[in-house]
Amino acid sequence: MKKPLLFEVYPNLENSIAWLPLIKKTKVHKLEALGDYLGTDNLWIKRDDQTTEFYGGNKPRKLEFLFADARRKNKDPVITIGGLGSNHCLATSIFGQKLGFKVAIILFNQPLTPDVQKKLLLFQYFKAEMFYEETIKADQGLLKQYPNSYFITGGGSDQVGILGFVNATFELKNQIEQGEIPIPKIIFLALGSGGTLAGLEIGIKLANIDTKVIGVRVIDKSTTSPALVKWLIKKTLKNLKMFSNKIPEIQIQKSVIIDDFYGGEYGKITKEGLEAVQLMKKYENIELDTTYTGKTCAAMIDHIKKEKDKDPILFWNTYNSVDLSQFVNKLKFEDYKSLPKDFHLFFKKRLFLLNK
Repeated sequence: MKKPLLFEVYPNLENSIAWLPLIKKTKVHKLEALGDYLGTDNLWIKRDDQTTEFYGGNKPRKLEFLFADARRKNKDPVITIGGLGSNHCLATSIFGQKLGFKVAIILFNQPLTPDVQKKLLLFQYFKAEMFYEETIKADQGLLKQYPNSYFITGGGSDQVGILGFVNATFELKNQIEQGEIPIPKIIFLALGSGGTLAGLEIGIKLANIDTKVIGVRVIDKSTTSPALVKWLIKKTLKNLKMFSNKIPEIQIQKSVIIDDFYGGEYGKITKEGLEAVQLMKKYENIELDTTYTGKTCAAMIDHIKKEKDKDPILFWNTYNSVDLSQFVNKLKFEDYKSLPKDFHLFFKKRLFLLNK
């Protein structure tokens, strides 16, 4: 993209908000086969799993603004935080290396899976400096160790990163106007750190799209909640209005959040989520994950079955579908021995085979 659509709508933001191009416009299309299975002819998907050729998902949209902000402020390294298998930390590591930033990541515990082991090795492959949260806190020694660092909150969900999904909503509006998709009655979206939902909530108001966003919670209530999303919306709007007097007043309503598919623990595989992953793969040959998008898809399927809803529904796919085998195939399981010792305990049992 030459510049964000947000800047085209509000030109005076361009000189005040830093941005650099990372992503491409992602397509929307109908889920024909899965829709037939569920009894609807109006099921759609937004393919944010293909935001870039290096690493897809929702994180690169946020990183376009976050890395640009860090560069404008001449900050380095970039420090962020996430679970042991964090997609956000991996995306930050990949793009940080490509953009010439040093990246340090603080990782907290989550259920051990083959994907977690793979991610830990990939963090090292992309030169991220790794710290285990039980032995270091983000607001203590590490930030003091790097006084010129740029801290990105978990999931990139602050008033800077959220702009990536305010902008994404104008991309969706353009696709609606081009006749690529009808106006969705509902958008189903994974709810983790809250920034993606907050950005879309702002965006649909600014872009005047008559739709409802439903966030499917995949993380503990103590970490994310309607109150948090509302706070993120207010903070982001305040930031936008500071740079443009054209930003209108927006009535902030309580976000619609579904809690029933979380599973009780971050990263825990649920029966419904796994079934949704399998259905999407079987009928559409689209990969989902069991932590975020599988649970979101399960909530959407449940809604369609119970409500017999035949109005347009959009599944916003925030997962990365870019094949990482080109990197994984260069790894060896024994590489874990060169990880910081805090992470060796997660490799006591070999859970996956490389090159598979």
